[in-house]
Amino acid sequence: MKQSDILTAMITVGEVLKKQRKELGKTVEQVALDTKIQPRFITYIESNDFEKFDSPIYAQGFIKIYAKYLELNEDRILALYRRSVPNDNQKNSLNRETQIVKHRNISISPKLIAIAFSILFLLGILGYIGFQIYQFQNPPTITIQSPENGQTVSEKEISVTGSVDSNSVLFVNDQPIEISPEGNFNYSIKLNPGVNIITVLAKKNNSTQESVETIKVTYDVPDTEEVKENEEPIEKQVNTVRLETVNSSVWVQFNVDQVNKLSQIVQSGEVYEYEVENQFSLTTGISTSTKLYFNDEEIPITQGGSSIGSITCEIVNNNQINCE
Repeated sequence: MKQSDILTAMITVGEVLKKQRKELGKTVEQVALDTKIQPRFITYIESNDFEKFDSPIYAQGFIKIYAKYLELNEDRILALYRRSVPNDNQKNSLNRETQIVKHRNISISPKLIAIAFSILFLLGILGYIGFQIYQFQNPPTITIQSPENGQTVSEKEISVTGSVDSNSVLFVNDQPIEISPEGNFNYSIKLNPGVNIITVLAKKNNSTQESVETIKVTYDVPDTEEVKENEEPIEKQVNTVRLETVNSSVWVQFNVDQVNKLSQIVQSGEVYEYEVENQFSLTTGISTSTKLYFNDEEIPITQGGSSIGSITCEIVNNNQINCE
């Protein structure tokens, strides 16, 4: 359906966006992954429940991103939104006129002073509550002191150290980690040869707000064994599996030899390569934006009824694979 037809047929901006999303075969969860808009905000927009946004500016920003993602005319969608909400300028004008009329009848008295102090006290309480709500809604801050992103180490085991807001719950590679009363943490992790992805996630208690930091650490295995004189080294095929993302960001879960290497949103253009001995598996939110290679040969990714794709491969005869 053309954009003009949709805008004519619909009444509210939420109905226009919801109708277009369904015609494109997109789910709320898929839109959230692609646009980085939380699912609850998408639901608020489609339900025309704009009062749940902290500010009309936030609502307009999300609507603009959503309309662009659905390939709708952003200006026309925003115009439809403005027509569907009250005119704040008219409200402010009426309020100012009312205040002027009331001001003419006000005289300073002890009772008025007491009322003023009561109002100031109430405003102070409301301000404190508002600040606490603001703190509650803000995602926690994560500071990773070591290791550094992109660092190469020769030790099999390293310590992940840093700090986070003290009222947070912390996970390192999906494992819950204890933090000190000051918010400091120290967690030892064993590395696999090659590139290792370490994901640090923090959530505030009783809140959906979360922060994620991802660092890459390369474990360079030291060569501690020398080939004995006059002894031929046994050659063994080294197999590699490579993951690439193109066109758009995509959520992936990638396991190599039953070890989870990735479980996150990967930005377009990023490349991850690992050595593999026995088997590997991949689940991707957008199969057309994900490329998988075994020893530099591309492997087709099986796609289900939606854009989600998955594949599991086992290595046979040292360098052959059997995928399903």
